[in-house]
Amino acid sequence: MSNSTAGVPVDVLCANLSSNAYGRAYLLAHLLAPRHPVRVLGVAFGRGLWPPCDDGSLTVVELPGGRLPRFLGTLDRLARLATAPVLVAVKPRPSSFGAALWARRRTGAAVVLDIDDWDVAGVYGRGNLAQRLREVAALADPYSNLYLRLLGRCVGRADAVTVASPPLQARFGGTLLPHVRDTAALDPARFDRAACRAALGVGDHPTVVFLGTPRPHKGLEELAAAVARLGGIGARLVVVGAEPGDAFARRLADIGGEAVALWPPRPWDRIGETLMAADAVALPQRDVPFAHAQIPAKLFDAMALARPVVATDVGWMPEVLAGCGVIVPPGDVDALAGALRRLLTDPAAAARLGAAARARCVERFSWDAARPVLEGVVAAAAAARRGRASTVRFGGR
Repeated sequence: MSNSTAGVPVDVLCANLSSNAYGRAYLLAHLLAPRHPVRVLGVAFGRGLWPPCDDGSLTVVELPGGRLPRFLGTLDRLARLATAPVLVAVKPRPSSFGAALWARRRTGAAVVLDIDDWDVAGVYGRGNLAQRLREVAALADPYSNLYLRLLGRCVGRADAVTVASPPLQARFGGTLLPHVRDTAALDPARFDRAACRAALGVGDHPTVVFLGTPRPHKGLEELAAAVARLGGIGARLVVVGAEPGDAFARRLADIGGEAVALWPPRPWDRIGETLMAADAVALPQRDVPFAHAQIPAKLFDAMALARPVVATDVGWMPEVLAGCGVIVPPGDVDALAGALRRLLTDPAAAARLGAAARARCVERFSWDAARPVLEGVVAAAAAARRGRASTVRFGGR
């Protein structure tokens, strides 16, 4: 980054501090923190901060969610709080990108829009008509996908754009900035694997871990069925991220029976401990538009920790895991069960695969690899904004 922007304050605007949207904001804030004073500003549409990132490591300004039209007052307050010369808006939603554009009208700040998924791309397999009818029915909800669609048409108003995957880059342009990880902190040599397994209560069972919010498009029903077929080797599936009372998570337990264990979300600083308990990590995304538009962030956690990964042939995952992971067809329970069986019964081969995955992560998907990319984007956005301001002043004379 140029010296002219080093040390410049940055406000990261998070669309929903109560959801996994905060995970991306948390990442970007930490990438920027070594060279900038950073705050995270946002709205909590649930109860407080998303637990995995609620670790006190960042300065966070939290406003309460609400319904339209009263929520317009919250947006105005959020925009007035966003006083930094550079604003990074995570997701094109009213409570992030909308507030950033509003703030820019008053302060002239540079706005960087970050897009890490595209939530309206056939969410959870809903038909377009049914989905859009739901959106129209939710006009009072500022987090409705209707407003996401509208702000998605305003991407060109940002001074710079970053995206988390090549499919998103093909749609929106911008600079590729994947879900990178701190590979120094997530070094498998730092963990006592026996203690990690004991903490997760898996005993001597060959263990498959899924870490994340359980959702149908993530292929967890197929995963539960696949692991249930591995009863002969005593395999277990541990789903970490299931909120108490989650009906979909309970369905996974019904499918897999005693082979499936459900754990609530864990703090960010326990991700390493959780995944190090795994003999394999599974990411069996379904072949639906939403899954093509995003890439699971936990893929990079698993790679950093040298965990062998089985994923489906969806989106960017086959390219990321080329030569260092196992790819199976989406929705194919037999293929998924077979791939998991091979990894769980051949620890040496699994270890070689995991080591190759960590090497790939260090090289391409680490904080060290991503930090100069993001700093360059911020510098370019700030320069573009200064150029526009100078043009306006010149034209006004």
